[in-house]
Amino acid sequence: MTFVRPYRPYAALALALAAASCFSGYRTEADAKALRVRRGTFASDIVITGELRAARGEELAVPHLPQWQTTIKWIAQDGAETKQGDRVVELDNSTFSTNLDAKHQAVAQAQQELQQKQAEWKADTLDKQLDVERKRADYDKARLDAGVPKEIVSARDFNDRQIKYKRAEVELAKAIDVFKSQKTSVKADGDNLLLNLSKAQRELDIADRAIDELILRAPRNGIVVIRDHPWEGRRLQEGDSVFIGLALAQLPDMSSLQVEADLADVDDGRIGAGMPVTIVLDAYPNISYTGRVASISAVAQESSRTSLRRAFRVIVSLDRLDAVRMRPGLSSRVVVHAMKQQAALLAPRAAIEFSGAKPRAHLAGGKSVEVILGACNAQECVVKSGLKEGETLGHA
Repeated sequence: MTFVRPYRPYAALALALAAASCFSGYRTEADAKALRVRRGTFASDIVITGELRAARGEELAVPHLPQWQTTIKWIAQDGAETKQGDRVVELDNSTFSTNLDAKHQAVAQAQQELQQKQAEWKADTLDKQLDVERKRADYDKARLDAGVPKEIVSARDFNDRQIKYKRAEVELAKAIDVFKSQKTSVKADGDNLLLNLSKAQRELDIADRAIDELILRAPRNGIVVIRDHPWEGRRLQEGDSVFIGLALAQLPDMSSLQVEADLADVDDGRIGAGMPVTIVLDAYPNISYTGRVASISAVAQESSRTSLRRAFRVIVSLDRLDAVRMRPGLSSRVVVHAMKQQAALLAPRAAIEFSGAKPRAHLAGGKSVEVILGACNAQECVVKSGLKEGETLGHA
């Protein structure tokens, strides 16, 4: 004989209702706990992004050149360690090197011409000086002959001696004039040739110096930080066109590291100098550092030439430096602790309706009451009036 268990539909229904009641009660209790007015510490944090920068350091810029623009031929890797005298940036020198041989040849030709002319001038000057000495000897002899009294010699000899004396005097004066003219001419021609040589040498020196200055070297040991392209929002690289005075790289003073961040212009006034911050480097997300807002720029500026977004530049000082991990250029997240209020009456933001003229809090029973609120963050609002500690709220 088979025993059949009687079917009790009411008992099954009762069990189902009991289970549903237990589950519903658990959810309501959790919701009520989550949406409850409480007292606690209110914190309003603002998150901005930035990167580590050095406030001080030696800049390596495009030097003064005969032409205002050049290109980067080679550049060191960003963040590379370098020693004093090492090459950091090499600029294109083709404009100067192509004419360098011609400039060397121009100097050699000017030197050769000067040496050749100096030899010729020396020989000519010596000849004219010897001619003056011969003319002076002839003059002295003629002067002695002319000084013999006419009573001793015949009248004819006396007259001949006077004529020879006058002629010797004229010839001597003429030779002296020619010698002086030679010296003047030699000096003038020599000055011109020296001027040409000096000009050729100066042009060669400029080219040599320009080629040497196109290699920018590290003034000391340190880390190389490559500067951003002025228009394209990236680091400078080989092949980029650059102009005189543009900063290409920096050897930062590591003791002056700080965080430079951007605060959107719509957030103006939310943070101020002196506020404490927490900094997290993106490369080391599990390590945090503390600091303070050092300054905020007075005027918002475009973040780049191609962007219309405006931002205030925020400088954050670090309480301590981490020589092992901190490097210029590392991106970071800065949490500014703008406000902290102890023992504040707090209501969950999910229970507050902001669509009306004044905010209203939704109670657990379905009603809503008008409330006066203080500051709010993403989760909670400070309640000034309208609610009491421990009240249960509902979702708005």
